[in-house]
Amino acid sequence: MSESDTITRNAKSNLAFTLMDLPAEKRMHMAQFYAFCRIVDDIVDEPGMSPEERHNALNRWEDIISRRIPAEPGIEDEVQKLVVSLDLDIRPMMELISGCRSDISPSQPATRADLLAYAYRVAACVGITSATVMGASPAARDYAVALGYALQMVNILRDVAEDCRKYNRVYLPADDMALFGVTHEDIREQRYTYRMRQLLAYEAALAEKFFGEAEEYYQKLSVDDRNALIPAQAMSLIYHTILEKMQTDEYRVFERRYSVNNFRKLWFLLRARLGTVNMPNFPSIADWGFLRNQSQDSSKNPDDKENTRK
Repeated sequence: MSESDTITRNAKSNLAFTLMDLPAEKRMHMAQFYAFCRIVDDIVDEPGMSPEERHNALNRWEDIISRRIPAEPGIEDEVQKLVVSLDLDIRPMMELISGCRSDISPSQPATRADLLAYAYRVAACVGITSATVMGASPAARDYAVALGYALQMVNILRDVAEDCRKYNRVYLPADDMALFGVTHEDIREQRYTYRMRQLLAYEAALAEKFFGEAEEYYQKLSVDDRNALIPAQAMSLIYHTILEKMQTDEYRVFERRYSVNNFRKLWFLLRARLGTVNMPNFPSIADWGFLRNQSQDSSKNPDDKENTRK
């Protein structure tokens, strides 16, 4: 088993779940790209590293994907070969690294424009490269960007308490917090107030806007592109359901972590397939190994971090 495959399987993420739909070669390529995203994300978040060490580790990955230095055997070599074999535009990957780097010394976005600039780097750029790796044409770019924004907004809403408590990060725009009279202390102390609910509902409306835009773009794509993007469309269904759960529950994000179980994820993957005109063959049961692994662990870790930052 390759290092990228091991990282992807161990992540037990929503994206890793949806990759079971892809043909073997594309699934391998997506595992390599996902592993790159996971590692870059962990460089910033995992304990035990100084800021200088984090910056140096990210610098190395910039050198690897730009092929300024030779890659070490393992995941570095896999990612470098992925870039070469698919002739990937590395600019979105560089943007992802830049976005992650900004979280080493985080600052709260002042406005929604600042938030979306951050979300573009850490989520939309992931979507752009993922669409290419899955085999979609450049016409899918707008879909990938809109969906990236939507997924990132759900992550921010769902993890607002953890981000503040664990990483001292607040991604809700300062202007929006001031508009509703919510302070950092309210988030830190997990004050579930009317003002807090109104603020979170305000941000959820932005997420809904991007889900709607992504769906409009998706329906305008060719059948081939929609078939290539089935995993992404399944992610859209999964994350929109998480958003709906939060809305129905009045955003009790300080009390629980919202997720979707594996059986429902499988149904969303099937629904994404049924949304295409020419449906490819469903993978054999032999390809479902990591699904069994996820099912065993779902009660312990229902929804780990995705390939978008929070």
